Amino acid sequence: MARKAKRWQIEEAGIRLRLFRNGRRWWADVRVGGDRRRLSLGTIEKSMAETNARALAKEIAAQRLLGVRPDTLTLGQLFQWYGGVMASILNKKGGPVSAAWKQAAEMRIALFIAAWGEDLPVVDIDQTRANDYAARRLSGALSPLAPEDTKHGRQSRPVRARTVDADMVWLKSVINYGRKYRRNGQPLVRGNPLDGVSWPREKRENERRPRASAARYAATQVHTDAIDPAGRLRCALALARFTGHRESAILNLWASDILLSPERIASALAAVGRAEADAEHMPHGAVLWRARNDKQGVTHVTPLSRAARDELDLYLRQAARVGDVPLFPAPRNDAVPLGRRLASRWLLKAEHIAGLPKLEGGLWHPYRRAWATERKGLSDVDVAAVGGWTDVRTMHRSYQQSDAATMQRVAEGT
Repeated sequence: MARKAKRWQIEEAGIRLRLFRNGRRWWADVRVGGDRRRLSLGTIEKSMAETNARALAKEIAAQRLLGVRPDTLTLGQLFQWYGGVMASILNKKGGPVSAAWKQAAEMRIALFIAAWGEDLPVVDIDQTRANDYAARRLSGALSPLAPEDTKHGRQSRPVRARTVDADMVWLKSVINYGRKYRRNGQPLVRGNPLDGVSWPREKRENERRPRASAARYAATQVHTDAIDPAGRLRCALALARFTGHRESAILNLWASDILLSPERIASALAAVGRAEADAEHMPHGAVLWRARNDKQGVTHVTPLSRAARDELDLYLRQAARVGDVPLFPAPRNDAVPLGRRLASRWLLKAEHIAGLPKLEGGLWHPYRRAWATERKGLSDVDVAAVGGWTDVRTMHRSYQQSDAATMQRVAEGT
């Protein structure tokens, strides 16, 4: 006798939904007025299904998308819907997208609303509006800076064409994503108004991808403790220099992610599907980089270098962070991680005191490029794995660069 599919009910914002399984995927059955709808929750995981269902209930309760036709859907309605489904969007590896990805999406939503207004019909997005958005972003008139940033002296700055390109490609992908969904039997979006619309794209030869030097790192570290006596800035910058990882992944580490014993390394390796014996080849410890903090949404374990271990030991002797707590806590609340904006302000201040000019086109990322470039002669597969890249081509194109010393060896044929 076939087993009956599991189902249960939830109620959120006054809306009751019946959740059930159709094959492996979870669905929701909901009645609104005289209409009955069955909607996919876009996941095979029960916990994620409940999260998505509650977001869906709130959306229905708000009455924002009920009765909307593709020709009347506004930008605000599109983004409200997209905000509700972001929890169910998967990355290329099939896992949940990272917190940094969601933060970037929320920033772009705010920028497009500020530029065009939430009442703009999506079908009215055209070349004129794309030109206006690009001009304002390129000039710095349209900026994601928060009020607290301006209070600390930061000013909106012009962006490059590659930033505008990334924004517009993202918006086009959101609209395309909406074409897969239906409301009241009609597609949420019919067609994409950005098809055939152009916007600035940066030429490869004009791209600015600066690389931090060892001298810059040393000069900056002289002043980090004066900016942050707790040692967070010093250690975070050291991890950027010696692990090659993004600042978002570093700042969101937990103390328990620092693996300093063979037993803990072996356990973490087993949890990510790697051989426990690999722990023997990590004499200075390792770091567990969690999917939720990784741009690619991939959990991975990488070994520590001697230099990185020394900086961590120095910091942990001072900070004594143990267990499931942020490795780099915020100044006013040690239960949450140090924010990227504050860490970046600290780093800028340390560079300024050191008399270093601001690198055009980067702050933390130049250290990631330096790390990758220094390892050009090593196995591409291993460099990508340790640095957190899932695509060797991306590492080659955007991070590893030509350098004078290697170019001279090429010229000499040595």
